[in-house]
Order: sequence, then C-alpha cells, then structure tokens
Amino acid sequence: MELRHLEVFRVLAEERHFGRAAQRLYLGQSSVSQQLQRLEADVGAQLVHRTSRRVELTAAGEVFLEEVEQVLGRLEQAVQLARQAASGRRGTVRIGTNYPAGRLLLLPLLERLRDRLPDLSTLLREMGTDDQLRALERGDLDLGLGYGPVDSSRVDSVHLRDVPVVGTVRHGHPLADRDLVGYPELGRHRYLTGVRGSGSHIDQVVLRTAAAAGVRLVPSDASTDLASYLLELEITDAIGFCSVPRGEQNRASGMAVLRLGPPEPTLQLHALVARPAPPPVRLVLDQLVALAGHPGGVDAA
Repeated sequence: MELRHLEVFRVLAEERHFGRAAQRLYLGQSSVSQQLQRLEADVGAQLVHRTSRRVELTAAGEVFLEEVEQVLGRLEQAVQLARQAASGRRGTVRIGTNYPAGRLLLLPLLERLRDRLPDLSTLLREMGTDDQLRALERGDLDLGLGYGPVDSSRVDSVHLRDVPVVGTVRHGHPLADRDLVGYPELGRHRYLTGVRGSGSHIDQVVLRTAAAAGVRLVPSDASTDLASYLLELEITDAIGFCSVPRGEQNRASGMAVLRLGPPEPTLQLHALVARPAPPPVRLVLDQLVALAGHPGGVDAA
C-alpha cells in the first residue's frame, strides 16, 4: 500500500467525481482509476461505487476514509515537526545563567521565546560563569549567560550588555550612609573575596578600575563562599563587591549598597556558545542579540 494511493482515495472521496479528482491531482482519469483499483486490491474490499455521473463510498470506504484522514493528517504533522526541528524552531535548549544575567537577560528572553518560538522549550540552571564554561566544553550545556569575554578555543562569546558593580556593607559600617564611594576612600577598607564562581570576575574588574585611578585595594584576611558571604559582611567592616542585581537582593536582606567611582566599574554580560552552535541555539542567540540591541548579530562572536 502506497501513500499516494491513499491521497488519491481521499481526493476522490472529497470530489465524488473521477474527472474533478484527476484535475486536482494533475493526473489522468485512467491513472486515478488504476491507483484506486490497486488500493482496493491491497485493502481487500471495494471502497467506492462507480457510476457514470458520480462516485459514492461503500460502507467499507466510509470507515476507511476516516482512518486515512487520520494517517495523512499525522503524516503532515510529522513533516511539519521535522521541518521545525531542522530549522531550530522545535527542541530543548539547556541554558545556564549567573544571577545578574538571569535577572537582566533571561527573564525577558523567556517571554520573547514564548511569543516567537512557542514550540522551543528551555531547561534552566543557575550557575557561575566558570561552571558554565566547563559544562559547555563537556557538552552538558547549550547556552551560557555569564561574565565575559572568555578564553576558550571551543566556546564563542557575544557581548550583550554591561552591568555596574556596587559595594555592599553592613548597616553601622563607616560607609553605610554613603551613596557614592570613591576609590581613595575605598582603599582605606579591606574587601571580602573568595566567592566561588563569581567573586574572581567581580574582584578583578574592581581591582583594575581602582588601579587605573591609582588606588591599590587590599583583600580581607578572611574568605568565604556565597552561602556565608553576607554573614561575614555583617560581622566585619569589610566591603563586598557584587553586581547591581545582586546588590538589590542584598539590600532586601538588610545590607547597605554603595555606588563606586568614578569611574564606575562594570562587568560584561556575554552569551556563551560552544562551537558549532546547532540551529535551536542560534535562534535563541538571535533573540538575545535582538533584545540587547547588538548591531553585530550572532556572527559577532
């Protein structure tokens, strides 16, 4: 049994006339008749009553038509789904993001994907930039949103936007009532470091900016991890550095947040993509670039 025979039968059932069916199928009437005969032979039952003026379905033909419409409908759907998958419009993209990129980039991206690529699903993980890079190189992640640029021969990065770095101190700290703190004054206080996965990126940009202003910042003797970072700041006079979104979270936890500069230290948020990027990842990257207003497109990596 061939699919083309099923299509001939469906069109014939709709037109109830050999001539009109032949015209729709761009076939001769004899060809339509021959293909119907072969189909009836394969089914083992007569499917139509033939008259000189009209075609009528037999009882077997009525039942068979219902099933044929389902089969052909599923086939058409399968073709559409396969084409969507090949073009990247269907599938699952595994996305890793650090905290600021999650707040500033991921949330608007997900809303945009729901509107423009509704058949594309995402699997999300919050993780630091270094962990994202390792996961991308292992093939455990499709797209990362973190600090960049990155130094990897296997991962491309696209600069999407900048985010300022702010200081965080406890209430009661000598700088807690200040809105803006310059580097000379910042240099009189030690800073707390050691937040695995993000602290090194943040510390480095603040240290470079302060050094360009002629100030050397000194780390605290203590180091900590993210889980106890705020606790350490609450019991010392050290200063912590973080992105603006994390600073807002710290403010909600009762900490004071300070703007730094001038100049203001900033972090670059990048999209991180392992080479070569498959079609679904490139489509998501296109949407990210459009959101960020990046003029270079995905080929700017």
